[in-house]
Amino acid sequence: MANFKRQSMKCYVPLMTLLICSMLPFGSGCRMSAPIHAWKPPQLGSAVGKQVALAGVQGPQELVRPLQRQLLSQAPKDPGRKLDMVSLEEMVAQESRERAQPSTKIQLVSALEEIPNDLAVASFARHQGIDYVLRGEVIQKRHASLQNQTDPGTLSVSWRLTGLDADSPGGGNPIVLDVKTARGIYPDLAFVSDLNEVLTQAMVRETFRLITPSVDRYQVKLEIPYLLPGSAKTRKGNRAAREGRWGEAEKLWSDVWERHPTQLAALHNLALAAAAGQEFSLAKKLARKAIRLNPSQLHKQTLVWIELKQRAYHQAFALPDPPEGWFLTVAPSRPNDPVGQLTQ
Repeated sequence: MANFKRQSMKCYVPLMTLLICSMLPFGSGCRMSAPIHAWKPPQLGSAVGKQVALAGVQGPQELVRPLQRQLLSQAPKDPGRKLDMVSLEEMVAQESRERAQPSTKIQLVSALEEIPNDLAVASFARHQGIDYVLRGEVIQKRHASLQNQTDPGTLSVSWRLTGLDADSPGGGNPIVLDVKTARGIYPDLAFVSDLNEVLTQAMVRETFRLITPSVDRYQVKLEIPYLLPGSAKTRKGNRAAREGRWGEAEKLWSDVWERHPTQLAALHNLALAAAAGQEFSLAKKLARKAIRLNPSQLHKQTLVWIELKQRAYHQAFALPDPPEGWFLTVAPSRPNDPVGQLTQ
């Protein structure tokens, strides 16, 4: 009897979904989400292809030493993100050895402290061909309560990037992390048993996001079709996309769209597949076609999302405007998180 009830429920749930979706406007379907990755520009300024001098981190040495060591050893080397990070302190010591003189008196201090020291650091770094100076300060380290000594608490570091050319961007940004947050952002750190190491590794990765392009994970809305030819195959593509198999999903949706031009869910989802492959111009072309055939809210939102991610991609890698131009008017005050409206 129990087995019969379970089998009945398996049939009942899809049937209810079918009835609900059939009540929506023709071609609009239902929605489900799928993960997609897209590039995000640096939060402070792009140091890609540049020399960055790490001018030290102020704070407790048991926190500072491993953080500085990993920053210097884990600088991005992959194309599009590569930079050279060097220790300004070691550069000062090296020059002193070459000149056989006592070490140059440059205090590697926080930018919030004495301005003359900042000027001395900038002058020396500029002389060495450095493009940016990065310095940090541990502004908070909240330890765990006495009842839970295994929790390292919260690590907070304030970073400041200084461009040594007049046109170079710069600025400051704090990063606050606890173990739960760190592992939420970087699931692979769940396998690191040393909790202080978890915080350090996550802080290093988050720090490089300040000065190099990074990849973020988003949830996009797929369209689910019912009562139209090609619906079953479109839903199969949706399942593949939900599991991150965007290439397989794209082939399924493309086949459906070629065979069944009324299946707008396949067309809409094809636009997202093109965006997943960073073919943004094609993605916008498909999304605009879906809007012309059915100007639903979902189709309009998808076109906006695609263009915002295309803008972020172009900004991250300093690319020119696409040949088709932009279809959004963007608020200039928030270039890293643009908000805009579709132009007619």
